[in-house]
Amino acid sequence: MIVVVGCQDNSVSPTQSAVAPVAMSLAPQHPNLQVNHLPNLNNGTVDFTVTPSGGAFVIGNNAVFFPANAICDPATSSYGVGAWNAPCTPLRTSIQIHAVTRVQNGATWVDFSPALRFVPSEDPSRWVWIYMSTLGNANRPLGSILYAPVIGGPAYDETKTDATLRTYSAPGVRLRRIEHFSGYVAPGTRDVWCDDGAINNPPECTGG
Repeated sequence: MIVVVGCQDNSVSPTQSAVAPVAMSLAPQHPNLQVNHLPNLNNGTVDFTVTPSGGAFVIGNNAVFFPANAICDPATSSYGVGAWNAPCTPLRTSIQIHAVTRVQNGATWVDFSPALRFVPSEDPSRWVWIYMSTLGNANRPLGSILYAPVIGGPAYDETKTDATLRTYSAPGVRLRRIEHFSGYVAPGTRDVWCDDGAINNPPECTGG
């Protein structure tokens, strides 16, 4: 069941500095989705089909929500940095999406294909939202969800150009508006334990 919560206005607000994440209670209107916190779902792939009606989709321990008619038609829309807020024609047919989720280098990553852009709007009820698990640790500080074109690659804070892309955090989950697919990362969502001399330490203990 999806419940819409929140009531704040949040219009597009260009900025030159990153906008810090804040508590979930300050988020504008958004679907109230529950995420999993199961270690066996940390790494995997999911294929799902989005119809023009939109909907909520679970990707391992994460989730994404599409309002109706939220996806730009990839055959006619522009794509790339600088194009995220350009007007576009909504896709009127179903589209299949492939998602890969990984826990790597102390972070949670989700990567989507094909490359898509979402219909711009200043109305939070028309936004696409991503929800990322912080693996059940209720004591983590507030953290961001960043744009990551490649799993394991550089990540970018998009709030430097659009404050509506800030992250909202609650125990166990982060969420934010997204304007496009390829991928996203939630840094610092996994505790790393390094045992001296152990042969099964995670690669982040040795820089590998």
